[in-house]
Amino acid sequence: MARKTKRYIALAALLLVLGVALIGCGPKPACEGADVTSVQSAQDECAAASDELDEARDARAGLEAEVASTKAEIAALEDQPNVLAARLHELKKGSGR
Repeated sequence: MARKTKRYIALAALLLVLGVALIGCGPKPACEGADVTSVQSAQDECAAASDELDEARDARAGLEAEVASTKAEIAALEDQPNVLAARLHELKKGSGR
């Protein structure tokens, strides 16, 4: 009897191993991670936005420098009418008018 029981246990173990080997672990679960192309496109969009931001900052710096130089020119010209008026007055006095 002990022999038959050992054979039944060995046969059951063999069938269990063969069953697992034939069936396998089951179907592969669906990947829930992000798709590589969507990640790459998001990185490309981020890089493009960063480049655009850098260009806008450069353009702003250039425009601010232009505004500063124009304000300096205006400040230099603001006193000029008084100087020209005084010079005109001197010229009128010299001509005898």
